[in-house]
Amino acid sequence: MLASTLGTDKQMASVQLNDRYAVRPVGDEPHQQKIPLYVGQEHVADLLLAIYLTLDRSGTYLKTARADFRVFSTLDRTPLLRMEYHAGMRVDPVCHWQVHAERGAFTHLLSMANAIDARRVRRPHDLSTIHLPVGGERFRPCLEDLIELLIQDCGVDHVPDWEAAVQEGRHRWRLRQFRSAVRDLQEEAADVLRLEGWTLVPPAELSPAYETPYRRW
Repeated sequence: MLASTLGTDKQMASVQLNDRYAVRPVGDEPHQQKIPLYVGQEHVADLLLAIYLTLDRSGTYLKTARADFRVFSTLDRTPLLRMEYHAGMRVDPVCHWQVHAERGAFTHLLSMANAIDARRVRRPHDLSTIHLPVGGERFRPCLEDLIELLIQDCGVDHVPDWEAAVQEGRHRWRLRQFRSAVRDLQEEAADVLRLEGWTLVPPAELSPAYETPYRRW
């Protein structure tokens, strides 16, 4: 389990919520669902995560409808950073990072835009309002990417064999996303295989291309 790569024994559970399931750390209350993060064996931050699953448009395969990854310092209640994915997002990017930080030059840019039209940037002094798009529905980051960031860039404690577990999980994730992309765009996939020398026989009924994930930010 990925939490063990961070040196914790936090278990995950699947909880039914109407027509979907939430996969999240065990615990009835939000504070019980935190995965503690340590630096030098000192508890400095917490990881909160929840992945909501339902059936895809074919009714055959599981689909992630929403994923929330958040990192909190133990010093206050404001997240340090968060990644959110919502398949039904209409205004913000389907998948995005939000960083809760400050930088004067960035705030200056946002304040200039706010002064011209307050509807452009409603809170120019809050950088967490910036949604950084990261690949949309099919090519978004996975939990393993966040865990590697916490270990490599933030110095979070980890077990000796963490890298192999993270790489294996990332490999499974990306192959699964690749297979979903092939199902979405079967004619595109077939064209590439023909160019590579494959001989293909199309089915009697070809599923229409599902291009929505490749148009939205």
